[in-house]
Amino acid sequence: MTLYPTRTTISLNGIWDFGFAENRFLEDVREETFEFRDLINVPGNFDMLPMTFCKHGCGVYRREFFIAEDVSDALLKIDGIGLRGRFQIDGKMIGYINMPYTGVAFHTGALAAGKHTIYAAIDNCFSNEKMKLFLPYYDFRAFGGFHRGVELQLLPEGICFDRVQIRTSNYRTGKVTARILLLGNYCGPLELHIKFDTGNEFPLKLLFVNGEAETKFTVPGFKLWSPENPQLHSLTVRTTSDTITETFGIREIRIGNKQLELNGTPILLKGFNRHEEDGSNGAATTLQTMLTDLQHLRQCGCNFIRGAHYPQNQTFLDLCDRMGFLVWEESLGWGNNKQILGDKDFIKLQKEQAIHMIRRSINHPSVIIWGFLNEFDSCSQEGRNLCKELVDLIHSEDNSRPATFASRFSTSDECFDLVDLIACNTYPGWATENACEPEETIRPCLDKIIQYCRSKVPAEKPILISEIGICAIYGAHDPAATQWSEEFQADYLSRVIREVFASGEICGLSLWQLNNAHTYHRQGGCLRVKPLGENSAGVYDLYRRPKLAAQAVSEHFRALPETCPDKGK
Repeated sequence: MTLYPTRTTISLNGIWDFGFAENRFLEDVREETFEFRDLINVPGNFDMLPMTFCKHGCGVYRREFFIAEDVSDALLKIDGIGLRGRFQIDGKMIGYINMPYTGVAFHTGALAAGKHTIYAAIDNCFSNEKMKLFLPYYDFRAFGGFHRGVELQLLPEGICFDRVQIRTSNYRTGKVTARILLLGNYCGPLELHIKFDTGNEFPLKLLFVNGEAETKFTVPGFKLWSPENPQLHSLTVRTTSDTITETFGIREIRIGNKQLELNGTPILLKGFNRHEEDGSNGAATTLQTMLTDLQHLRQCGCNFIRGAHYPQNQTFLDLCDRMGFLVWEESLGWGNNKQILGDKDFIKLQKEQAIHMIRRSINHPSVIIWGFLNEFDSCSQEGRNLCKELVDLIHSEDNSRPATFASRFSTSDECFDLVDLIACNTYPGWATENACEPEETIRPCLDKIIQYCRSKVPAEKPILISEIGICAIYGAHDPAATQWSEEFQADYLSRVIREVFASGEICGLSLWQLNNAHTYHRQGGCLRVKPLGENSAGVYDLYRRPKLAAQAVSEHFRALPETCPDKGK
């Protein structure tokens, strides 16, 4: 959590005027002359409302806000939209974003005291030219509108903070490295006042170059962050003009011998993939829904969440920090072929969203893995080129966490040597054609993955099963456990957990998936195996009602240890 306690912040959440232009791009509308006939809540997805349900087009938003005094600049902070957005204040263009789910901030320039009008034009249309990051064949719904919150921060006169990035330098001694970033390119000495937690404030003078300075501290009375004991600290930095408070945790995540180590202890990752959506609100999930999901994960004996398949809500990550969950966060991509992987605009956007994701989430101790490009064509040269660029970029932004992607080519991938850990998506007995009992295919499949991986990369590189699962219709029961029944899914996932952790070669598992999720509506890939427009692999349904598999997973995960044996001994 990042706070600017001395700034005036205006929340722009709530009711806005709204209009909708069906099958129109945002370039086709003019906000100032648009006819606003309805109201809409922000955050909210316009394609989940009765009047625009499942429609594609451009939603146009308008609301007024008031400021008491003149300001020379402000930041319009937008935490995530779908799919593209344009923003204006009083007819002046403020910013444009074409990176779904990515949080951004735009400078407004000077604003006079009094009343102002803000406009937003957001479209959820697919376009080969206009929307490169979210393509029609992605196996999850492209919701339109504000997924998350919006606010206006009035900037004080003088030097203003952007962020303070805090990395653990030595978890045994509580030493951290703080990289202090200013808005702008200030160069020169700056007098700061520093405070940890509720301790005493002390002065510190640092030399800034191009708006940046770095220093080290030993956190007084430090406590380690871990899933069992998620202790958090805060660092407050103040100048005469601005103040920033960052929340962080002291912990180290590193690659050990075939495993991940947290604070020097091997950890066993047990969890689920989770989409940020629910049956009523689409991608604009409520705080209560987030808490419900985390409590379900806890009941299932989980310590791990893969955020599929886009940058996560900062509020959700705050909750993970406080509740002690381990998180894989990834940038948006799904099944991209070599043509799009070689597209210059796509490559540029992949890099931009990765940088935004890391800089926003870097202080969350819960985030232990950076990911990208789920199931891309990692057997192509184009895929390999982009994979290397993204891994290098991630390492340059943050070398304290491993970087990887989830591969669909578990026994033929050509990029496993580039990443810090290997992650495989596999669906034996479900997404393959065979005449075997589904459970009988699991062990042979895992053996082939392990054999291939060990032939391609050093033996100490960890292997994670990042997706595996099977679908069930909520409420469908059959004593014969036929396919699509709840019994079928419960039996299958029970076998998966036993087999995955039997060999000792696999460091973790994220089942597909926690909840059912919206996917193709009436057209799209694999449409006819998505009843009612849902991916039904969740152990809870869209409305968080449990299937039999939830209890089965809980029993098996809870029987496993929190840490794994040291394979180096």
